[in-house]
Amino acid sequence: MMQSDTETEDTVPEATPESAKPSDSPLLKMGTEPLARVRQEFTQLRTLMSKLEGTLDDRSLRRMQLIEAQLAEFSATVTVVGQVKAGKTALINVLSGTPGLLPSDVNPWTSVVTTLHLNKPAPRNTKAEFKFFDRGEWDRLVRGGGRLGEMAGRAGADEEMREIERQIQEVRQKTEERLGKNFELLLGQRHNYDRIDTPLIERYVCLGDPDDPEIMSNKQGRFADLTRSADLYLDVPQYPSALSLQDTPGVNDPFLMREQITLRVVRNTELCVVVLSANQALNTVDLALIRLLSTLEKRQVVIYVNRIDELVKPSTQVAEIRESLAATLARHGVGGAADIVFGSAKWAEAALTNTLDDLSEASIETLFDWASAANVEEGDDPVAYAWKLSGAPELVRAIGERVEEGAAHRTLQKARKQLKNIVAQSLASNMAGAVQFDGTASVLLSASEVKTRTSALSRTLQSELDRETNAIVGDLKSRMKSANESFVETTVAAMIQHIEIYGTEGQWECDPMRLRMQLRVAYLNFARATRALAQTVLTRASKEVLTIYRDLLGDPASDLRIEAPMAPAVPPPVAIGKTIVVDLQSNWWKGWVRKRRKAEAFATEYRELIQSETAAIVSEIEDQQVSAVNEALRMALNEFLEDHTEALTEIARTGSVDSEKLSAAVGDADRTKNAALLSDALAVLEGEAGADAASGQN
Repeated sequence: MMQSDTETEDTVPEATPESAKPSDSPLLKMGTEPLARVRQEFTQLRTLMSKLEGTLDDRSLRRMQLIEAQLAEFSATVTVVGQVKAGKTALINVLSGTPGLLPSDVNPWTSVVTTLHLNKPAPRNTKAEFKFFDRGEWDRLVRGGGRLGEMAGRAGADEEMREIERQIQEVRQKTEERLGKNFELLLGQRHNYDRIDTPLIERYVCLGDPDDPEIMSNKQGRFADLTRSADLYLDVPQYPSALSLQDTPGVNDPFLMREQITLRVVRNTELCVVVLSANQALNTVDLALIRLLSTLEKRQVVIYVNRIDELVKPSTQVAEIRESLAATLARHGVGGAADIVFGSAKWAEAALTNTLDDLSEASIETLFDWASAANVEEGDDPVAYAWKLSGAPELVRAIGERVEEGAAHRTLQKARKQLKNIVAQSLASNMAGAVQFDGTASVLLSASEVKTRTSALSRTLQSELDRETNAIVGDLKSRMKSANESFVETTVAAMIQHIEIYGTEGQWECDPMRLRMQLRVAYLNFARATRALAQTVLTRASKEVLTIYRDLLGDPASDLRIEAPMAPAVPPPVAIGKTIVVDLQSNWWKGWVRKRRKAEAFATEYRELIQSETAAIVSEIEDQQVSAVNEALRMALNEFLEDHTEALTEIARTGSVDSEKLSAAVGDADRTKNAALLSDALAVLEGEAGADAASGQN
């Protein structure tokens, strides 16, 4: 065990003797073909970089080493969300080859995001790292009853507001009593361990039962209230490439604490695996999940319907569930959403642990019934047979395909562009020295002239970027405002009509899905316009920089090529999926409706209530996502220009060195050899860039 940031007796529990170890079963290799292709492409790029090491100057070599580090640290993030008790944690345990590692009976109040990093380099001597909320984060989670308390306060539900505050203060009081003086010491800190085991994890992610002396004697859940995230590092050699599997708190709890955390995590994820239970696939309780799905792109989602082992006859029921699920998604504006995989984490665990004999007779009968419809042939190995029927290999393949075409492709594309520019700059430097003659500088621009031109280019492009960005953001705000106002007016009109016909005692439900879809369309327009702007500005930057290289070097640079940098990704608008007051059909919301007797007065208050709620969504999109995308675009442009300005200036300075000194520094034979290697590398990278462009168009 390693010492933590807070070294007190009560804050650092002892780890148990046994450390968690992933299974060495070959079953985990099934479905990993896409991940194997990812590893092959990464290896090919690393091989190319290793050949270039001797041809680069120190500056270029350091930049290439940064690219190598990015490739080494690559790990696609897969976030798993789902229904309570749908088996998402059990599924993550199976996919990581560690059945039983993460506790699968986590108390629904826990708000811990737990990530299993498979084959990803870990911090030194660290296998488990637990981070705690800082003071500001903790206060935001519990002050005023959280998000639900905010909504109750806006709706004027005073009695319910007091009850929410009472409950959450009780949670806070128990946490502070349990941790005593260490409560303040733990805020903002972290605990690191050089081993992993289930009891240790339970102390940080399971709240436990304070009234159960046996549980509390083991300190289960001692730190769970304050734990913001848990990161566990495992080596699973059966997976050719690294993956990070995130187990989220969920999207429905008494104070919407978990929803806030889950939405924040999903915003930055590569892929979302939604785990449903075959017995209740997307029932009315799962509207929060549907709202979340509606914000994501189709290829960002894979749905895994678990627990088919609990069905009586999956050979016929699965088709019915698939049809019902597709209809439910389409009805809520999420039609054509993602691959749907049916399976059983229970069967997968039994196969992985070779305990098929422990399955009940009913479960075995269900397994064979499912086999009749799943197109899985029975082989000599019953373990492999059960593993295939569990859906695990199909799910791994679906994940791998999305990683291959998504995160891995973008990482490789970015690395190739960066490497191509390094090679081009190095080739330009080589040209600058190779054409020295009669002791006269070969370059055609001075260092000051280069700086003047690059500075002017930077100002021009930044000004264009600011002007166009403001126009795009203005259009987004206008579209969102229009959608918001339209929803408010039509909803209020429908509500007044309902009251006039049925009175305030009638059942009234407002479905804001239409508003969400309009906001999503507005955001997607923003995303498309931003990507187009990024491509235009960054491509222009690369062309203008290339012009400066050619003006600096003359004819030797006629064949030089400069690659435009990668445009920043635009994250999904997950804020649209957050719960707002009109999503709630609870007693306090209906009571609020009944208290408003006059339709006109009601309309005014209702309009203000909806506007305040939807304005919060719009504000979050503007403040968090739009500003982040625009800042990332500015940084991409700045880094590109600064990098080439440095290279151009250095070349200009090198060009003033006399030929004798230059020849002494770098022999002509070495220069010719390096130029050939650099030219060959540039040709390879340009060929791969063409392949990337073709795949992007497809």
